[in-house]
Amino acid sequence: MRFSIQTASLRQLVLLSFFLALIPVGVLLWQSNKSLSGVSSFAITSAERSVSYVRQSESMQSVVIDIERAVRQYGVVRTEAIRRVALTHIENQQQLLQQVCQDLPQLNLCAEQEAALEALRQRLSEEFINTPESLMQQIRQQQQRITQQIWDLLERQLSEQQQFVTHTQQQLAWQTFALVLLTLLLVLWSSNRITAPVKKLDRMIRAIGQPKHQFPDEKLRGPRELTELGEQLRWLSSRLQQLEALRLILLRHASHELKTPLSSIREGCALLTEQLVGPLTPQQLEVVTLLNGSADRLSVLTEQLLDYNRLLQQAQPEWAWQTPQQLLQACFNDHALSLQQRQQQVKLDCQLNTLYTDATLFRRILDNLINNAQAYGAESSPVWVKLYRQDDMILLEVANNGAPIPVALREKLFEPFQRGTTPRFDSVQGSGLGLSIVADCARLLGGHADIVDVVYADVCIRVHLPFLGEKPL
Repeated sequence: MRFSIQTASLRQLVLLSFFLALIPVGVLLWQSNKSLSGVSSFAITSAERSVSYVRQSESMQSVVIDIERAVRQYGVVRTEAIRRVALTHIENQQQLLQQVCQDLPQLNLCAEQEAALEALRQRLSEEFINTPESLMQQIRQQQQRITQQIWDLLERQLSEQQQFVTHTQQQLAWQTFALVLLTLLLVLWSSNRITAPVKKLDRMIRAIGQPKHQFPDEKLRGPRELTELGEQLRWLSSRLQQLEALRLILLRHASHELKTPLSSIREGCALLTEQLVGPLTPQQLEVVTLLNGSADRLSVLTEQLLDYNRLLQQAQPEWAWQTPQQLLQACFNDHALSLQQRQQQVKLDCQLNTLYTDATLFRRILDNLINNAQAYGAESSPVWVKLYRQDDMILLEVANNGAPIPVALREKLFEPFQRGTTPRFDSVQGSGLGLSIVADCARLLGGHADIVDVVYADVCIRVHLPFLGEKPL
C-alpha cells in the first residue's frame, strides 16, 4: 500500500513524526553504548597488562635477589647443590626476561641483561675464586633500569588511555550535538506539517467571521481530517454567504414593503383622527386611536431593527477627533420633546474637551441610553449624563431614578431581544434591542458596557471605552 503524507490521517502523521524523531535518538543511544563499550574494553585490557607487567617486574627483582644470595652462598660454601640453585634462578630470570622483552619490545636493556646473565652462568660453570661483585652489580642496575622503563611505559599507556577517553568523549559530544540538531529539525518539520494546515484553518475561520470576508481560494493540504475540515469550512462559508445575501435582500424588501403601507396607514389614521373625512363616533375614534398607536409602535420597531442590521454590517469604526459637548448636545436636542413630555431634565457633567472615537457609534450609544432613561426613568426626575476619564479608560454614565434592575438580569439585558420586567412609561413598547446595540457599539470601539450601582441614582449604565490619547495641538 502506497503511503502518502498528503493523504495520511492525523494519527498516522503524528506516529510518523514520533518515529522520525526517535531514529536519531536510537542512533545516539547505539553510538553511546558502542563508545562506552570501547572505552571499557580498552580500560580493562590496559589494566590487565599493567598488572601483568608490574607482577613480572616484581618477580624479576625477587629473582635477582635470589641469584645474588645463591651466588654469595656458593662463593662461601662451594657445593654442587647451591650451584644448581643459582643456575636455576638464572634460568628463571632468563625466562622472565624473555617474556617481558617479548611483551614489551620497547625495552632496550634486554640484550645487555641477557649477556650479563649468560656471563654469570659461565662464571658459575668455572671454578671462580672470588664472587663476581661487578657482574652482580651490573645485573642489579640493569634490573632497576628495566623496572624503571616498565613504569615509564605504564605511565605512557595511562596517558594514551586518557587521551583515548578524551577523544571518545569529544567524538560522542559532536555526535550528540549533530543527532540532537537532526532530531530538532525533524520535530520542526513534523510540527510544521501539522501546524501549517491548522494555521490555514484559523485564517479560514477568521475569514468566515468577517462581515465581508474573502475566503481563501487555496485548497488546504495536510492530514486527511484537517483537509476534510477545510472543505467543510469552505462549504460553510459558501452557505453563510448565501444566507447573508438572503438576509440583506429580506431586510431591504421588508423595509421597503413595510414603510410604504405603514406610511399609508399612519396618514389614513391621521385623517380619521382629525375627522377630515367625516365625523366619528366615540367608539370609532377609540379604535382609530388604537390603530394609530399600533402603527407608531410598528414604525419604531422597524426602525430599530434596521438600525441594528446596519450596526451588524459595520466592520471597523471610523476614528476621528470629536467634540463631546457637541455630540452630547445634539443628542439631547433630538430627545428634547420626549424628555419634556415626562418633565425630565438632563444634568450633564462632561470633563473631556476632545474625544477620539467613531461619531456614529458613539451617537448610537447615546441615543439608546437616553431613550432608555427617558422611557424607564421616573417622571419629573433628572437624567444624569457623565463623561470623564479614569486611568486609561473613558467612562460614559447615563443614570436615572426608577425601579432598580435586579443583579441576575443585568448581563441578560445586553443580549438581543431581551427586556426587563419594568414597564416603559412612554407609549412605545420596546423591542429589546436598545442595550444590545449599546453593547455591540461599545465592543466595536474596543470597550464594554455594564450596569453598575451608584449613590446618586437608582439605575446607571456605564460604558467603558479605551483612552486613545489626547488631540495634538
